[in-house]
Amino acid sequence: ICFGQQSNTEEMDQSASFLLDRYRLKGSEEDLEHSIRLHTEALKLLPSSHSDRHHVLNSLACSLRDRYHLKGSQEDLEHAIQLHTETLDLQPPGHPDRPYSLHNFANALGDHYSLGGSRDDLDRSIQMQSDALDLCPLGHPQRSLFLHGLGCALVERHTLTGSLDDLEKAIRLHREALDLRPPTHPHRSSSLNSLAAALRFRYVLTGSLDDLEAAIRLHTEALDLRPPGHPHRDTSLNNLAAVLKDRYVLTSSQ
Repeated sequence: ICFGQQSNTEEMDQSASFLLDRYRLKGSEEDLEHSIRLHTEALKLLPSSHSDRHHVLNSLACSLRDRYHLKGSQEDLEHAIQLHTETLDLQPPGHPDRPYSLHNFANALGDHYSLGGSRDDLDRSIQMQSDALDLCPLGHPQRSLFLHGLGCALVERHTLTGSLDDLEKAIRLHREALDLRPPTHPHRSSSLNSLAAALRFRYVLTGSLDDLEAAIRLHTEALDLRPPGHPHRDTSLNNLAAVLKDRYVLTSSQ
């Protein structure tokens, strides 16, 4: 690959990543489509032996997964899984980016399970999230990402099996992730939302009013961090409404 082509590929990849970040912040479908086009073109210019190929593969896979969530195309999700498989093959144990690829691959497998995939998809997702977390011990700057990923996957399995062990572990993981995401952290609202959801599941199982009250506080804080215009504000509104309804039903029956 010539220098000029390599430079052009790097610029396309950087521009595509910027557009993906902006899409996640502002929700513009045009940014997402442009990101996918640029990542696709950059990948075509990179031979299989190029040292940056794994990065572009992963970025394109993440963009396609975002479009799957936006439009629901199973083809996008299947393509993302294929790209994640190739990415991981290029990142053997010891590669610094391997935990991120494990996490992203696991998320895509979790989506595939939710779409109607097999229990194996879910179990593989949990194992990958666990492997990613093992590669990021205490003190790792991105540990909260992998704590959150594994916690969400365990809650998903709890909804399938009813396992209290999975739920208790998920709550511990989400609490640790939240502790690592102070009020100024850009993903604190996600941790608040996920911990609240797990506590609501435990409330349903045990009837603990403490869990329900904690879920209400956490969803309230999450909503405060998602002002009008935030792409996930509707999710927080729905979640808070649900736990407030739970409390109304509980107290009105007493």
